Parts: sequence; C-alpha cells; structure tokens
Amino acid sequence: MTKQRKVFQKIAVAFLPLLLIGLFAVVTSCHGEEEKYEVAHKIMFKAEASAGSNITHITHNGKGEVNQIDVSGTTWTSPEITETNRLRVGESVNWTKTVIADAIGANTSSTLKVQIYVDGVLKKEVITTGKALTSRADYDVEFKVN
Repeated sequence: MTKQRKVFQKIAVAFLPLLLIGLFAVVTSCHGEEEKYEVAHKIMFKAEASAGSNITHITHNGKGEVNQIDVSGTTWTSPEITETNRLRVGESVNWTKTVIADAIGANTSSTLKVQIYVDGVLKKEVITTGKALTSRADYDVEFKVN
C-alpha cells in the first residue's frame, strides 16, 4: 500500500464518525419539523324558541360546508360534528363556527336562543326578542398543538 493511500484511509476513518453524527442530526431535526398531529373538536349547535313560537330555518357551518335546514318546532339540535385539523407542534389555527336561526314569535316578547358547544362546553349564546326573530352566534374554535 502506498503511503498516500494510508494517509487517506486514516483521514477517512477519522471523519467517518463525524459524518455519521452530522447526518443523524440532520435527519432527526428534519423529522420533528415534518411530523403533524391530528387535533379534533366536537361541535354542536342548538336553537330554542319560547313557547308558542316556531323555528323555521337553521343555517350552520360544519365539516367545512354550509348547511341550510328547514325546521318546525321550538327546539333544534344538530348532530355532534367532529372537526379535525393536522398541525405541527407550535402551530394553531382558528375556524369560525356559525349558527343562524330564524323563527316566528308568538308575540313581541318572544325569544330565540342559539348556542354553540365545543367539546360539550357552551362557548357562545345569543338571545333575541321579538315577533320576527333571527339569532346568529359565531365562535372561533382554536386548533392547537403544544
């Protein structure tokens, strides 16, 4: 073996561990940045009109779409809607949830209440009074990965 080749082998052997450590550091640091976690919240909308009144129409946004429903009666409850988002650690995003209800009141002191629940907890409530009733509630649901 030539002297030059022996020197080259010694240099290669000395730098190989450093190269492997550097490669490992790059791979592990990039892996953490790319990983996303699923964050989910359960959303439910409710509407309630006072006695003798009639809810006629509901509009709400769930699962990324607007739902318009003709109804009749003094109460209405949406099915529980699971909303999900995939985020990296430290990221957060807000999705605005909205419910609008229309009703015909029995008299001018009739009420119409709409509510937004997130994960079973009441987050927003709006009550209107009158004979021609429209109630709208909006709430920003935060999706966040700590």
